[in-house]
Amino acid sequence: MILLILLLILMIPVGVDACWDSEQRYVRLRIGPIGKTILPGGGKKPKKEKPKPQAQPAPAGEEPRRKRKLTLDELKEIAEIALNMLRRICYHLRVDRLMLHYTAASDDPYGAVLQYGRVNALLGSLAGPLHRVLRVVHEDVRTDLDFEAAHPRIAVRIVVTIQIWEILLIALSDGIAALKWYSRQKREASAESDSAGKETA
Repeated sequence: MILLILLLILMIPVGVDACWDSEQRYVRLRIGPIGKTILPGGGKKPKKEKPKPQAQPAPAGEEPRRKRKLTLDELKEIAEIALNMLRRICYHLRVDRLMLHYTAASDDPYGAVLQYGRVNALLGSLAGPLHRVLRVVHEDVRTDLDFEAAHPRIAVRIVVTIQIWEILLIALSDGIAALKWYSRQKREASAESDSAGKETA
């Protein structure tokens, strides 16, 4: 029974539901069927800023510790870890709903037609890479042309989810690689400080 409950918890989808159009604009966090709106906020009172403690000067005769700068190879390692994590997130991420409605409009009818053509060309060029990177379950992308309106209209809604077990899998695989890199950096920085201390002694 406990194993079944744990399995059901791991299968719960979590994600974001965002909408932007002329009538409503919001960002909601979703955990299963439960959602909580985070934008627009609820008008919370601003917190009073606490005075920052003044930095204590270093004791006389003691040099301040300098932070070790990262080398190019180390920066490449960080970028590789981040890219691997991004690939895993995109692989497991699920776009449950992708809605984009664009109505081209302008004071000049010729400008509206040009705008309509450019938007369609842009959407056509982005469709292939988007579907290669993400799983889109329900897609509703439409463009229209309005010669009577003076300004274009746009409505966007996107719902993305990922299951809890997938988050844990990404955290374990890429988190371990990041921890190994961090611990190695700490050891190297400690070794350098020890050797510098011996030279000054």
